[in-house]
Amino acid sequence: MAKNKGPVVLARPEHPLSRSLVDPDVLWVLRKLRSEGFLAYIVGGAVRDILLGREPKDFDVGTDARPSQLKRIFRNSRLIGRRFRIAHIYFRKKGEADKIVEVTTFRGTAQLNGEEEIHPEDADHTGAVFGTPEDDAARRDFTVNALFYDSDNFTIVDYLGGLKDLKAKVIRLIGDPDERYAEDPVRMLRALEFAVRLGFSIEEKTFEGIRKNAGLIATASRARLREEMRQNKERSITGEVLRMAREAGLLAALYPKLGGDADLALHLVSWLDKRQVAGENCEESAYLAAMALPALMEKCPLEPDAPLDRVSELSADIITDIFSDYQYSAHLRHNARELLISLYRICKGKRYRAKGRFTRKPEFAFALELFGELAGRFEGFAAPYAYWKDLLGGKPSAEAGVRKKKRNRRRYRRPRPTGEAAS
Repeated sequence: MAKNKGPVVLARPEHPLSRSLVDPDVLWVLRKLRSEGFLAYIVGGAVRDILLGREPKDFDVGTDARPSQLKRIFRNSRLIGRRFRIAHIYFRKKGEADKIVEVTTFRGTAQLNGEEEIHPEDADHTGAVFGTPEDDAARRDFTVNALFYDSDNFTIVDYLGGLKDLKAKVIRLIGDPDERYAEDPVRMLRALEFAVRLGFSIEEKTFEGIRKNAGLIATASRARLREEMRQNKERSITGEVLRMAREAGLLAALYPKLGGDADLALHLVSWLDKRQVAGENCEESAYLAAMALPALMEKCPLEPDAPLDRVSELSADIITDIFSDYQYSAHLRHNARELLISLYRICKGKRYRAKGRFTRKPEFAFALELFGELAGRFEGFAAPYAYWKDLLGGKPSAEAGVRKKKRNRRRYRRPRPTGEAAS
């Protein structure tokens, strides 16, 4: 990749980032590194977010100190990472959760030639040499994430046009899409996430590169992909990200066994996102159920006569088929299955017998709301939905509306003594 003639440097009066917006522990790490003679900058998303007027979730530090040197400088640190080494600096305060400041060493674009001697704690699986801030910027994913803040002179340094793209609200991949996506296929998903999170568009070459290389996502770590999707759930953007993924041809590669009406699955996932935005914490199992429901409805239509034994068997199989590579826990898969079965119970309306027991189940109230959303899209669902709402008297839980039948219990009577014992 050709390098720019020189970086764009914003002086303090030209940007809103000041040290008062930076975590004091991060400033301490920066000062400590500087005092040891190393370069140290705040890098990546924190700089981007402050320039956009957002509050950063965390602050990452970039430095030319090597991992082994970081371990020596910071006694409160630990080196992690197999792919490349990262130092976690721990800050502990009584009564508070541990705080971690992540520090990474600038990495170059070249590869080790095998002849260089390197400290065992500095070696990683990428084989990349250590480099300069400019080299490190070129190795980052998107231009808006390749901005550096120098706390010594209060400047922001931009080597790759990130400031321009930030102003234009564009997500642009750094380097050749074929090479960069092959190097780390998760970047394709992250491009969509940043576009949705920030309300940006995706630069044409970046997006077309996703279309061309979508199949590579199958080679990515499922643990990393699952963590990305979990974070999307927490940010309430899963539905929009999956919509963009379908447009880019990435959805089929992420979930190759996702069956049924994809529009319905994406609609339900977006509905869950809206509930999250409104302050309700929707369980991860609800997202699994929403994505599995169309495939289940295709094999066993959601109607009053659907046999529940078959629904239970099919729902377990479908959830396993779609999500098996992501290694969701048996507990999550069980809760997703119970939610799907509850929809079929609700669909039976007054024909379902065990109403009292069913309405006391923990998943009932949420299942009824989900069924109500389905009633707005399908004919025939309004009647059973209205029946259950009337049964509950408009209350969210049957504990307040459905009376449990009183069971007749035989009173235990002590046997009367007989024979000599009675006299």
